[in-house]
Amino acid sequence: MFAPSSTSAHVGEAAGPLLRRTGFYVEVNEVGDTVVLRLEGELDTATARELRAALATAMAGDATAVVLDLGELSFIDSTGIAVFLAACHQAQSQGRSFTLRHPARMVLKVLHLTGVDRLLAIDSAEASSA
Repeated sequence: MFAPSSTSAHVGEAAGPLLRRTGFYVEVNEVGDTVVLRLEGELDTATARELRAALATAMAGDATAVVLDLGELSFIDSTGIAVFLAACHQAQSQGRSFTLRHPARMVLKVLHLTGVDRLLAIDSAEASSA
């Protein structure tokens, strides 16, 4: 597991209020030349804005790799998938790698059923069994 550097940011308010209010939480950590966004909760039409904001911040930096840690993501809809695809396109156009890491079983199933697992790099070796 990555050891977060001193650069860590939460998108929105503190974790508790944000998670209770929207059902979604993003934590951003820089680990060397990689920015890791840890997603928690439900990613859908109502919460995609938070992820877009976090990704915009991540893409503005100098990281050569962007990793979305999906181990605590419990739900994703088509809006969330569209955010993943757009972020991957942007990262690749900037010469960065883009990887989805440790998706929970249900999220991995959605990615498979939609064919997204053939379009994006997914590291599911340690996928959650949630």
